[in-house]
Amino acid sequence: MQEDTVRREDAILKAVGFTAEHFLRTADWSEAVRDVLAILGEATGASRVHVYDIDRRDNEVFCTLRHEWVAAGIAPVIADPVEKDFPLKGGGYERWIDELGTGAVIKGLRREFPESERQYLENEDTRSILVVPVFVEGEWWGWIGFDDCLSDREWAPAEVDGLRAAAGTLGAAIYRDRVDRERLETEQKYRALVENTRAIIYTEPPGTELTSIYVSPRIKEVLGYTPEEWIEPGAWVEAMHPDDRDRVVGDVTRIESEDEGIWIADYRMVSRDGRVVWFHDEAVLIRDRDGKALYWQGVMHDTTEQREATSRLHEAEARYRTLVEKIPAVIYVEDPKDLTSLRYISPQVESMLGYPTEEWMASQNLWSSILYEDDRERTLAVDRESTAGGEPFIVEYRAVHKDGHTVWIHDEATLVRDDDGEPLFWHGLMLDITDQKASEADRREAETRFQTLVEQTPAVTYVDKLEGRSVTEYVSPQVEAMFGYSAEEWLKDPDMWENLLHPEDRDRVIGEDDRIEWDADYQFIQEYRMVARDGHVVWVHDEASLVRDSEGKPLNWQGVMVDVTELKRAQDLEKALEVERGTSQRLRDLDEMKNTFLTAVSHDLRTPLAAILGLALTLERGDIALTPKEMGDLTRRIAGNARKLDKLVTDLLDLDRLSRGILEPNRHPTDVGALVRKVVDESDVTTSHRVQVEAEPVIIAVDGAKVERIVENLLANSVRHTPVGTHVWIAVRPVEGGALITVDDDGPGLPEGSREALFEPFRQGTGAPQHSPGVGIGLSLVARFAELHGGRAWAEEREGGGASFRVFLAGEKESPSG
Repeated sequence: MQEDTVRREDAILKAVGFTAEHFLRTADWSEAVRDVLAILGEATGASRVHVYDIDRRDNEVFCTLRHEWVAAGIAPVIADPVEKDFPLKGGGYERWIDELGTGAVIKGLRREFPESERQYLENEDTRSILVVPVFVEGEWWGWIGFDDCLSDREWAPAEVDGLRAAAGTLGAAIYRDRVDRERLETEQKYRALVENTRAIIYTEPPGTELTSIYVSPRIKEVLGYTPEEWIEPGAWVEAMHPDDRDRVVGDVTRIESEDEGIWIADYRMVSRDGRVVWFHDEAVLIRDRDGKALYWQGVMHDTTEQREATSRLHEAEARYRTLVEKIPAVIYVEDPKDLTSLRYISPQVESMLGYPTEEWMASQNLWSSILYEDDRERTLAVDRESTAGGEPFIVEYRAVHKDGHTVWIHDEATLVRDDDGEPLFWHGLMLDITDQKASEADRREAETRFQTLVEQTPAVTYVDKLEGRSVTEYVSPQVEAMFGYSAEEWLKDPDMWENLLHPEDRDRVIGEDDRIEWDADYQFIQEYRMVARDGHVVWVHDEASLVRDSEGKPLNWQGVMVDVTELKRAQDLEKALEVERGTSQRLRDLDEMKNTFLTAVSHDLRTPLAAILGLALTLERGDIALTPKEMGDLTRRIAGNARKLDKLVTDLLDLDRLSRGILEPNRHPTDVGALVRKVVDESDVTTSHRVQVEAEPVIIAVDGAKVERIVENLLANSVRHTPVGTHVWIAVRPVEGGALITVDDDGPGLPEGSREALFEPFRQGTGAPQHSPGVGIGLSLVARFAELHGGRAWAEEREGGGASFRVFLAGEKESPSG
């Protein structure tokens, strides 16, 4: 039973790691949650795993079942109407609000629950339950539930702590998606501004070609040229008025040569139909953070009718952030009695913070030393408090990367205990949230800029709520400058807007407005006249869009009225372009990630290939007279390198097939002791060491080829990581349920804290020579082949000094006589 509990706890820890990685790889957490629930359900052995979210309204907390996984033979409940908008207080679950809302879990047997809760649990055939809260941005969002419909199950503390980490990962994923959704909404809003503004937006490369690479659709309405025609080489110069051409082109050439950063000019253009159009043109040279010119970003205003009224565009200085190469998740394990001692940390930490795992394992204060100065005391205080009380460690802080840049980290750790409540280890997860923090900053900046635009630009922003008809609930103070009526007067009179419409436009505009009330997906875009308080006529360009909540429910109309007789708006366009540039940069960064694995293996593939090629070329040369002995030596070296290459490829293919679960053992009754002696006798790697074999006859059903590979890799590992002359003992003996193979040595022993990492793929021990052969998968294959035989592989300190590697192979014994 104890072994089953440990195995289930290990499965939960692996499932938590899968949960973090799966949420990071999937853009939308709701698309990944089905696989995550299945993995958690299988790892915990639960009958049903489900995700509820909550909604607070009318002094009640309602919960809705959003996602569900059920084991074979278990009836799903997600279609039950009671699972939608279920009132926790009114339904007898008020204590769930108090306990889950403060971070506690709810677990136990149905028969021990209050009567009001047992009713619903009986309806769902639930005998025991574990409910873990999910928090998003510090607020209770909902919970993950685990039902056992087959037995009265007691949930172990280690299981609970592991599933808390899974709930924390879900909360982080929901928070990430929420930030990404807000960022996308901002991008769409400013893209609409670019396409619909009355100004002409264009982008030109640096240089003297004077050719646009982008121009907004407004160019056709103003000058009669399509955007495709306008970006043809020379189109801008050819359309310029002859009296202005030399002056403007000369000014552009001068600015390019003097490397100035802004260009402002007033000039005339000739439209396709021969009209002369005056423009006020402003452009800003956008540079990267190293000062290199990227492109000119410009805005052309049609100032034909109002040349006396000038407007200056103040383009924000271009700002770029180089994102980290990828958004990693780092899993770590700490000693519960000594938090400066790491038992394990995943290799992604090097991508996140620049320090390889070896430095983390060797240093006792690396983590605290790289904490950002402004966050150090706060973070260490949380760490001390968590350690003292054994409570979960949850904190966000900045750390300084090895190359000096700052990384924002969301760090969570849970104290895992055994069945008796004794601490086993701290299990932690670090997420790189630099991107999310940047998105928050961008969002706050966008809100600040939008508020500045609303309060300071000569445009009227309004919000109409939906109450049968549109009723204005907000209008910006610029309404008084535009129409002569204060915002207070506007809000008091619900008919103010209709009353100010010009008589010749009223029927048309009101008719369109009424149609929109019945067609909520329609976007209101109109130009019409209004009569100001002093009687003068104001032409208005009015645009409004329907704003919805996260579930698509209409909230209100948000609109902007622009006095198009005096002002053209284009002040917030750089933000939208900046978001697009950031998206492109992230795509390029992701493209670089694909080379990581190839880099890890390429050296070990090229080395034997280079040796084979060099030796073959020597044999091929006719100008060198080689003796038969020399030719034999070269041939043996070529064959040796070919065998190394073949072994590497075979190991990689086996590791791949093992990972995909398509490699099955071919078992036959085999004398494991005789097989081990044969492998040692034929091995060519033991000439530098003293090898002693003690192999008893043990006949069990095994895959002989796989067992040979186990012994070869264990022997090669001992030789590679111990000095010349080291004594190596290889033994085979029968044990209950199968056979035990041991490879001991009296070398320097195992590196401290490395036992858990020794059998991971693409890892080499710290004692390996700098250029030792292999890519670090030998011991990984040992562990995987042992698992294929129903056994396991592990490492221990050898009594008397040195290392002891052990492999248990499960199988039915047979007598030596057959």
